[in-house]
Amino acid sequence: MASEQQIQLVIMSLARFRACQNCGTRFRFGDLDCPHCGLDLEPCLRDWAAALLEELGISRTSS
Repeated sequence: MASEQQIQLVIMSLARFRACQNCGTRFRFGDLDCPHCGLDLEPCLRDWAAALLEELGISRTSS
């Protein structure tokens, strides 16, 4: 079961400022492509998820 600290980390991570690496446009929760230039945002989302897992102390395994 998740601890209160882990829950807080997840909530705080949702509010982190994210911007397109190509044009700088901020994107919103749920965007899969940049709303301005169309860049695929999956690499950014994967980086965010990996950082969150690290903060939570969950090791990342390759599949």
